[in-house]
Amino acid sequence: MNAKKVRKIGLSILLVFFVFIGSNAVGILVLNSKDDNWLKQICLCACQDIFNYRLECYQYGKGEKAVSTMVMHQMPMLQYAVKNYEKVEQENIITQAATGSLWLENQIAKENSKNQGKVDYIPGEAYIEDVPLETGTEQTIQESTIVKKLKENRSVDYLLKNFYTVDSTTKVDKTLFDVKKMLSKDFSIKKDNKPQILIFHTHGASESFCDSREGVEEDSVVGVGSYLTQILENKYGYQVIHDKTKYDNINGKIDRSRAYNYALPSIQETLEKNKSIEVVIDLHRDGVSGKQKRVTTINGKKTAKFMFFNGISRNTIGPIAYLYNPNLEGNLSFSLQLKIKAMEKYPDLTLSNYLKGYRYNLHLKERSLLIELGNQNNTVEEVKNAMEPLADILNEILNEK
Repeated sequence: MNAKKVRKIGLSILLVFFVFIGSNAVGILVLNSKDDNWLKQICLCACQDIFNYRLECYQYGKGEKAVSTMVMHQMPMLQYAVKNYEKVEQENIITQAATGSLWLENQIAKENSKNQGKVDYIPGEAYIEDVPLETGTEQTIQESTIVKKLKENRSVDYLLKNFYTVDSTTKVDKTLFDVKKMLSKDFSIKKDNKPQILIFHTHGASESFCDSREGVEEDSVVGVGSYLTQILENKYGYQVIHDKTKYDNINGKIDRSRAYNYALPSIQETLEKNKSIEVVIDLHRDGVSGKQKRVTTINGKKTAKFMFFNGISRNTIGPIAYLYNPNLEGNLSFSLQLKIKAMEKYPDLTLSNYLKGYRYNLHLKERSLLIELGNQNNTVEEVKNAMEPLADILNEILNEK
């Protein structure tokens, strides 16, 4: 046996040893935790990552397969997930993963908007931000040039490279991006005395800004939504419903991991009662890990930058069946048209549109938006200043024919 092979086997053994020791410690922490919603999420995500790694290993050698298999069988976090969710035998889970059918999606998650008020935990609709991480990226060349080139070449590759940031939770299917169709789709709506726009905040209780006064709704993302509502109604003549419900405040405690679950039945009820609503906006405040704020200058005012966020119901393997979104192409087209309009009228105002796995309740309407506004380092004034150009570009797209 040559030295290279010995080193490889030795490294593999060390990998198994250290992964087992680390996962055992986390597994014990999970099992002994009294309030373990966040640990469940970590557990599930970790297991899914291992499944994906195992699938990738099939194109490599027997050594990598053996390491992956041993880690899978020895991982307490995996044992915890099996025990607490579907209690499926471990070998069955591995078999399903190997055939591309992730147990996390097919066994755990079940839509639950009609379960007598009880809201189940749907991992694919969780949005954990315990440690804020910057998600969007700045444009790298003159924005008007980017838009002009896209309209000329209508290239999917050019679109994805220059208009989007793709999260590691998903893998892009280029067939979703028919550039010609996305650019030409008509999103105009009719104004009358019935509501056309719904604004709400999945994380209304937990998102504020650097100078927000504690407990003052006006200084939170909900207050920013009120200001956007005012502009859309008074300046542009839309009828707007502003839902101020704090869906992440559950019985007096912040629970961001289930906020989308709690929001869904309520939003569906509002839409059922107001069938005239065609635009649904979930307004958020984004987060970063450092102290840098996202700010530009628009019409002489310091203005927070923002980002359009799309959940595309796909993981790294393929579509997530239980998070089906019949309005996905419409969602992508709507946010792209808004992004382009912002680039044309307000250079440096928006970050790249963000693509992530899962769905985030964007399936309810074609004109559904999730907007990540500024971050925790922006001031209340800066984020409210952003509502004026946001309302303007919304009006531009909703009026175009």
